[in-house]
This record gives sequence, C-alpha cells and structure tokens, in this order.
Amino acid sequence: MSTLFVADAVHSMTATDDRNANAVLVDGSTITAVGSVDDLRQRDDVTIVDFGGGVITPGLTDSHSHPISGATSDALGVDLTGSVSMQEAQRRLADYAATVPAEEWVYAWGLDPTLYHGGPIVFEPFASIIGERPCVIALADMHSLLVSPAVLKAAGISGPVDFPNSSACIACYPDGTPTGHVLEFEAKDLIYAVMPPLTEAQKVQRIVDVLNGMASTGLTGAHVMDMSAEDLALLAKAEETTDLGIKLRIHPVARQAMGSDISYLQELIGRHGRRWAVTGVKLFMDGSIDGGTAWLQKPDVHGDSDFGAWTDLDAYRNLMRNLIEARIDTVAHAIGDEGVLTHVRVVSALLDELGDVNGGSHGSHSIEHLEMMDDDVVCTVASSPLFLSMMPLHCTRFLLADHTDNWSRKLGEPREGYAFRTRSLVDGGAVLAIGSDWPVAPYDPRFTIADGVLRRPFDRPDLGPVVPDESLTVPQLLDGYTRSCAVARGESATSGQLAPGYTADLTVFGADPYALTPEEIGTMPILGTVVDGDVVYSA
Repeated sequence: MSTLFVADAVHSMTATDDRNANAVLVDGSTITAVGSVDDLRQRDDVTIVDFGGGVITPGLTDSHSHPISGATSDALGVDLTGSVSMQEAQRRLADYAATVPAEEWVYAWGLDPTLYHGGPIVFEPFASIIGERPCVIALADMHSLLVSPAVLKAAGISGPVDFPNSSACIACYPDGTPTGHVLEFEAKDLIYAVMPPLTEAQKVQRIVDVLNGMASTGLTGAHVMDMSAEDLALLAKAEETTDLGIKLRIHPVARQAMGSDISYLQELIGRHGRRWAVTGVKLFMDGSIDGGTAWLQKPDVHGDSDFGAWTDLDAYRNLMRNLIEARIDTVAHAIGDEGVLTHVRVVSALLDELGDVNGGSHGSHSIEHLEMMDDDVVCTVASSPLFLSMMPLHCTRFLLADHTDNWSRKLGEPREGYAFRTRSLVDGGAVLAIGSDWPVAPYDPRFTIADGVLRRPFDRPDLGPVVPDESLTVPQLLDGYTRSCAVARGESATSGQLAPGYTADLTVFGADPYALTPEEIGTMPILGTVVDGDVVYSA
C-alpha cells in the first residue's frame, strides 16, 4: 500500500521545478513520485497523510553528532549551556546539586570556557558549592572535564600524569597540584573509569529519549562520531522493544595506538540494526582551540595548540592509505589550520595516486570542524577534493563579535577574524555538510539554520554577528542538512533529495523556511518527521 504525504509545498532539493509540487508518494520506504496532490491522489490504494500548510523537504540529517555518548556519559546532570556568566553557571549547579542525594555524584555539562575571561580553567569557582562531594563538569567542547578533588582522589590522580604520544593531560598548578581540568580523551577515560555507571536500562532509555527528541526537531538521521562495543549492544537492546526515532550512521574512532592495522575497524563496518549501521571511521588530527590542544600553524597566544594528535605522521598516512584502499569512508576531526592542511595533503595525495576522485570507488572522505583558516588555507581546502562538515552553532554560541570569548582570546589578532569560514568555502566550490556536534551545541536544526544566517544566536538580538561576511543563506544551510550531507557521506544515490527511487525520509516544516526571517525559522513548528516512510513524529 502507498502513502501520499501532502502539504502546502515541497522543496525537493533537486534541479526540478517545485512550484506545482505539494505531495510525495511513497511505497514502503521508497519515494515513487513527487508532484501535485491532484495528480498523485488518483492512484489506487493510497493512504493520505495531510500536513496542511506545511512544507516538505528531504529529511534533515545532522552530519556530526554524539547522541549515544551524550546520552550515557557526556550530557549528564544539569545543562550549563548558555550560561552568560560564571555566577549563572554557579547558580544552576547549586540549584541542581541541592536536588541530588548527598551520597550521589553531581554532574553538569556544557560549561563555556569564556566564563573564565581568559584565565586558567580550574574547578575552584565551584568548590564551595560542591564541598567534599564528587562532581564532574563537562566543558562545552567535550574535549575536557572539570572534576572535584573527590573525583581526582577516586581516580588516584594527585599530580601530573604522563600520556605518551597523546595531547591528553592533567592540568596542574605550579606546585604540581591538579587544578581539576582534565584534557582530551585518554585523560577523560581515567575519570570515566571511576564514575558510578548507569544501568543498561537507564542508558537505553536515555538514548531512546534523545533520539525521539531529535525527531521532534525535524531530524531524520545523524552521523555518530564515536562508538564503543557497548554502544552497539545498547542500540540492539533498544530495538528489541522499539524503533529508534532517527537513523544513525556510526563512525568508530581510529586512534594512534592502533597503528595502521585496520582489521578491527573492518570487522565493525557493516554491522547494523533496523535504523543504525556502522558505515565509516573517524580520525583525530587535533583537539580544540579552547583547550589549547588544536594544531595551528603558529601557536596560540599562550604558546599552546602547536601539535597534532598523531605524533607519527607516517603511521597516519599508512592508516589512511589502508582505509582508502579498503574503500572505507572516513571523517577527520581537524580544527586548527595545520591539522586541516595536513589531512588535505594526505588524502589528496592518496586519491591522486589511486587515480580516483573523492566519493568514487575508494569511498567518501571528509574533514570536520575547520574552525580557523586564513584566506590561503580556505583556497587550498575549497579547491581540494575533500568534502567538509561544519557546525555553525560552535561559532554563534561560543564566540562573540567583540572577540572577548575564550576562542578568540586564545588566537589573538588577526586570527580571531578567521572564524568558521562557511561562506568562503561554499563560494569556493566546497561541498559543505552541516552538523551540531551535540551535546557541544543544541541539536535543533532550526537553531543552526537561523544562527547560520545571522552569525549570532537568533534569540539574542542584543549580540552582534561574528564575522558576518561568512553568513550562509537559508537554501545553503538547508542544502547542508540534505543534499550536501548525503554527498559528503557517500549516500547521494539514495538520500538528500525528494525524487523517485530515493529513501522516504521527510521533514515537514510548519511554514516555508525560504519565506521566513531567521528569527521566525528558529521558532517555527515542525509538523512531522518521516523515516523510511513511517511517521515518527507528528505535532
């Protein structure tokens, strides 16, 4: 039996003239026709789902997200996102801590390092609130934690810790006493090892709730940029009793300790459930500018961010060669300009050597983040064969127009003005997918589209735009969630557009985003979300 999804209009994201289209005909999980309701409803045995005055687009896919780790470890406790002062963050934490039984750990997430006004990031501002209790606060970049002395004691940390061949560290005062700032993943793992674990049932429920929340914002899919063996077991457990709210395409991380051996990764590729699958591999070129662990051509103002996550670049090249020759899709976290350029050079040279194009027989290969690039680097990246994935909310929610934010203070002039060059890259011909990196930033695509146009938070008219010349248009941002995301992730033959033969993933906006102001886009309703032909959310 076929289903006819009807609205006021359709944006197919194809070269087709959509002016007369207001319906999408679906057979099972596949689109069979796009056109006018009067033409398509004449077919026999058709169930009509009418969304009234809405506008149907291809299903929005977040190109970069962490819904599993966010639900189960990184976004626990009280959300400090959006705190405009240290006093507000302290109040939120204090109010939440008062509700947590005295014998339990206190958690928080989303703390903006800008609240430290360029000073060292230390636990001390929260010490009087927490006292002797264990407390873990995830910084907004999700590359570092703030932990109380009780947590450090539980982890057996009393001073500096050596992490060979890694940018991870335990930050310490000059006397060697830990400040509570724990940077990068190997160091964070020491904390996770002593945190009281959630039960399997709690983790499954939190994952289901997060994915359903994503579906309610119009998302039909997300590319998941991390994975553990437990993650796959949790997804399988969830699907024993329910369908996931959105599709997940999962990219386990390849770390330097693996060397160039890809056998473990090859075993993971192709594992799947009904709405999840392991489809590629993620690599890290560096850390974060906020944490001083990015890879810049020149160090930041503190002398940090001048090294990569891989100390052995020959091993990195060999690993990338093996992945590309095995036809495994890759994404690479690269925030600093040197990290970006290094990955571009490695992948471009390998594709040239193999006589292939990006997205060809040797897979699809992308760079994630690309936060700071001058004109020369932008030109090199935009003219390269690599696909790109960026997160506009990282710019609008953590940077300030006057450059007094932590990110800009770290870089100084003139690099503070080279922030998130989205428009320059698109104008240079790059394929740009759009993501959120949740829980770093909100996963709601309406926020990202609105902010991406304004280059400031759509709900903060008091703030000026951050490097406004890099603003994107609504069609460009919608393209980044649909057609370009599908191209960047090697799925352009089946998703990202509304056309016969494509998968029936649909997002139904409450109004035409092309006709609204950015502020209106940020708050417009989502009327429905359709995944594989099934309505997973309806207003």
